[in-house]
Amino acid sequence: MKIYLKSDLKMLFSDFKWRIKGMLDEDGNIYPIPTIPQVITGIFQEITKHKVKKFMKEKYGCEIVQGGPREYPEITLMGGEFGDRKIAIEMKTTRMVSENRISGFTIGSFAGYFLHPEKKMPGCKFPYGEFDEHWIIGFIYTWNSEVDTLHMVSDVEVVVQPKWKIASESTGTGTTFAIGSIKDIDKLRKGEGVFKSKEDFENYWRERGKEG
Repeated sequence: MKIYLKSDLKMLFSDFKWRIKGMLDEDGNIYPIPTIPQVITGIFQEITKHKVKKFMKEKYGCEIVQGGPREYPEITLMGGEFGDRKIAIEMKTTRMVSENRISGFTIGSFAGYFLHPEKKMPGCKFPYGEFDEHWIIGFIYTWNSEVDTLHMVSDVEVVVQPKWKIASESTGTGTTFAIGSIKDIDKLRKGEGVFKSKEDFENYWRERGKEG
């Protein structure tokens, strides 16, 4: 069987929409979702992990290893049709700030496990160097905090790219040791980041990590 990971993931989320009405208690009461970015990201991540795990098990017969809190990656695919390969999948979110610009994804640390890929280190499920591929499922959305939960997230677009193809040379907003993505939506769709290869990406960010 041929593996079409990118096209499969894009297909899986091709009709994705925000359908969340709120939080449900055992008495049937629905409460609004807090208008906090981390909460929105957490909801996207939980929905995404459920869809990815179910689909990958059914199509590729692979083992799914889920990362713990603050552990990279959120999902590891291995075994089955992937054989001895380990595939890292991360889910990220960002808001639209203009017609062709986002606030930016943070797509992983450039310290610790990234700086020492040969070692098993805290914050990474396996030694970073054991991963053959690193994929980002990125959700871009329009935000309106003035409306109800069902309508505060709209115009969701899903971008699926290898991590290195959407990386920038800037850190993520508000965090020192996180790699930031490019912010041009057209370039994100095409995977036209600033690096020519995965090796260039890793070399650049490891040098940054050593400086830190």
